[in-house]
Amino acid sequence: MAGVKLARRASYTALKDSAIDVSAPSLFDTRPASAPSPFPQALKENEMLLPGPADIRNNRRRAGKRSLLTVRLSMLAGVLFGWAFVIWRLAVNLPATEDDIHIPRSLDDLKSQSVLLQSYSAAHFMPVFILFTTVFVFKQTFAVPGSALMNILGGVLYGFWAFPLVSFLTAVGSTFSYLLSQYLLGELIVERFARSNLNYLKRRVETNREKGNLFYYLLFLRLFPFSPNWFLNMASPFVGVPILPFFLSIFFGLIPYNYICVQAAATLSQLNSFADILSIDVVLKLLSISALALIPAVYGQKIAAWTRGRGTGDDGEEVKLQQA
Repeated sequence: MAGVKLARRASYTALKDSAIDVSAPSLFDTRPASAPSPFPQALKENEMLLPGPADIRNNRRRAGKRSLLTVRLSMLAGVLFGWAFVIWRLAVNLPATEDDIHIPRSLDDLKSQSVLLQSYSAAHFMPVFILFTTVFVFKQTFAVPGSALMNILGGVLYGFWAFPLVSFLTAVGSTFSYLLSQYLLGELIVERFARSNLNYLKRRVETNREKGNLFYYLLFLRLFPFSPNWFLNMASPFVGVPILPFFLSIFFGLIPYNYICVQAAATLSQLNSFADILSIDVVLKLLSISALALIPAVYGQKIAAWTRGRGTGDDGEEVKLQQA
């Protein structure tokens, strides 16, 4: 019996030593004796692989960003659905009518009920005006397609006065989009989906700011008929565009486009699609206007230097105007 116990104890000791020394060769290990061990050095020393302080900080930072992103997106969704609820309440509280009147969803829809909308707006000016402005700003804020249709609808409802109205509402809605992007979306979201475009725009803004031509550059971007206005609205707070030049560039830069759309209401019955509004001739005119706005942005310093030179004499002294 004593011999059996000694044999068992020897076997147990051998198994224990083999389990601890993971670098010891095994019967099934066919590697050469000089080959490196497949186990990490930390395991050889019976140490655990724990994350370092830098890894812990990075993990916490990533978790914090995910939490902040979730909160911001939740708040943005709350603003979106809250605004949509306000529009719904305004629509259902409109004065009752026997005619089937609703917010137009297409150009044909607008053409079919333009006369009814005009008469209804004349009879109930304030409720229709509040609903129109609320829907218009909502579409601009959240980049909902259909700005041209809303401009034409404004021309149907308010005639010439729709032109300054939609210009102002476009600037207001775009400014709301600017603020929502700055405080709710954040630069990480914009950079994630449009990093290359954001970096390019940032370089152009910095270059024109150094030259003192930032406003003219912003004006050119809005006058150019193919600029992605929704991207400019969301990216502007992260490329160093102040909010006041941003607002003014939209108000003045989109005047030609808004005017063309509002004036299209006068020939609404002749329109078959939005392509009839932005014809080749109209697009060429918009390109010409945007090129004129680009001149100060490109040659602003030379023009300023030439202007200062006109105010000096040949000897370099300033020319004084003679007072009468």
